[in-house]
Amino acid sequence: MKKLYCLIILVLIFNASNLFSQISVKTERKFPGKWFSKPTIDFSYGLNETKLSGFNTGIAQTGSLELKLGFTYLNNSKYGKNILKYRDGFIFLSNSSNSLYNNSDVNKINSSMWRFGFGSKSAYGIKLGSVSIIPYNSNSFVWSEFKYDTLNVNSSVDYSALNEFSNSFRYGSISEAGINFQITPGFSIQPKFEISDIYPRHLFWKQSVSTMIEFSGLFLIESFSKRIMKSSPVAGTFVNFILTNAYEYGFYQLRKENVRWPYSGGVPLYVSTFKLGMTFTF
Repeated sequence: MKKLYCLIILVLIFNASNLFSQISVKTERKFPGKWFSKPTIDFSYGLNETKLSGFNTGIAQTGSLELKLGFTYLNNSKYGKNILKYRDGFIFLSNSSNSLYNNSDVNKINSSMWRFGFGSKSAYGIKLGSVSIIPYNSNSFVWSEFKYDTLNVNSSVDYSALNEFSNSFRYGSISEAGINFQITPGFSIQPKFEISDIYPRHLFWKQSVSTMIEFSGLFLIESFSKRIMKSSPVAGTFVNFILTNAYEYGFYQLRKENVRWPYSGGVPLYVSTFKLGMTFTF
């Protein structure tokens, strides 16, 4: 059994290094390990919709503010002078609450959430003169503290399911799809959609196997997309974006009812967010 655990750890390290080595880039000055590129600051505002499977009382929409700090690599790819390779590694902090979105509904539960974590983006983009269009996918590991307002709750409702997630930081995962419109070399805007799972309890081995399966699928999709890009770089750029995010949405659906799929387990608190962001690159 110990050998099996060691094997799982080695595979996870390989996959994690493949995902988060995306901040390892070529720069004019070769830093040790090539870990550095252009620093970026990202601000986003969005609208959150929070749900819990089997919990029929609605949770009111919240507004969210998010800050990301990271390093970005953007350069011509081997597939053509107008095809770009984009990678971004970052840490983030966000807050959501009803005070950030004026949507009073007495029949729904008010809530707030603090989140922090780290993640990466990866994509191919298209350069059109001075403007670049980069459809991307992002994956993050996140810790979230969910709180709900107990002053206006309905006494006839059982809130024990929500208590599994409240008043302590819980581990979870985030997948985000967006399009980065780079208007100038130092400024871009991004409409984006994010789905997040917050786990009631973190069972390391089961969750690690589930994550390993997810990342292995992403690796296969990227390999398939690269084959397409060899003959049709523009089409491959969008095929990679569509397949990757369709795959992530499918995984999200599997985890809605079973947080540690393919293992049995509880249901996550899931949050979907439409966001608009702007990024400054230095």
